[in-house]
Amino acid sequence: MARQLAQLLSGSDLAELTEVVKRWVDTAVSERQRQQYMEMGRRILELKAALSEGAAQPTREELELALSMMLALAQDADPDTRKRRGEGSP
Repeated sequence: MARQLAQLLSGSDLAELTEVVKRWVDTAVSERQRQQYMEMGRRILELKAALSEGAAQPTREELELALSMMLALAQDADPDTRKRRGEGSP
């Protein structure tokens, strides 16, 4: 997943990325999935906007590494955080 997100971030402009997020949300199979896609999409769009403001752009490999770490941290969240997200206990 990190590889795909890195490719989207490095290969798409903000408008294209916004359309991708819209498709994710529109094709969600449940309300929970739709909410998760909305949240992830919001964060990805924020990241893209922040990266666009920077002088030096990270490589796709650097993005992939950073996203891999972020996804691992999100997965390893403590039980209270997971409960607030609606994920229940690990």
